[in-house]
Amino acid sequence: MNDIELIEVSPEYSEQIREYAAEFSSDQMKAVPEEGRIPGLDNLEEYDSVEKWLEYCKKMTGKTAWFLSIRKSDHKIIGALILRRKLEYDDDDPEFCSHIGYSVRPSERMKGYAAKQLRLGLIKAKEAGLKTVRLICRDINTGSIRTILANGGRFAGSIYGEESGMTINRYDISLD
Repeated sequence: MNDIELIEVSPEYSEQIREYAAEFSSDQMKAVPEEGRIPGLDNLEEYDSVEKWLEYCKKMTGKTAWFLSIRKSDHKIIGALILRRKLEYDDDDPEFCSHIGYSVRPSERMKGYAAKQLRLGLIKAKEAGLKTVRLICRDINTGSIRTILANGGRFAGSIYGEESGMTINRYDISLD
């Protein structure tokens, strides 16, 4: 776990955030129906610049926090993670909400970064006072399912989204 660290999003990484987002193709497997949404960089797609998105992130301090997973050896963004203190900051339907959303850069997948990133995110969640964390992923996303289970996830059920046409698995992780 020493090869990556979670840091809060900052203007220092604006160009790398743009590069990270550009690596996600439009035909990627989606967890949400919103066009252009990248898990962990939630709401970036709503802004015409990274700088304006960073201003939004700052306004959400105390409710939601965005982090970048940075590889220590070269300071490259490997992943992105969002932490929501309450599920109400995610979606109008609490059944489809998660405390943590994350992604790993497509060119860096299959290297164990997702599990490490989630482990670091769970530490941040505990520091924020959460006792249990809810995570969601599509039922066909075997990589995320393995990552969540490897970090202590307990299956809490599946739900079908009429609007999205997706089946979503829900998992809970106790932070005690």
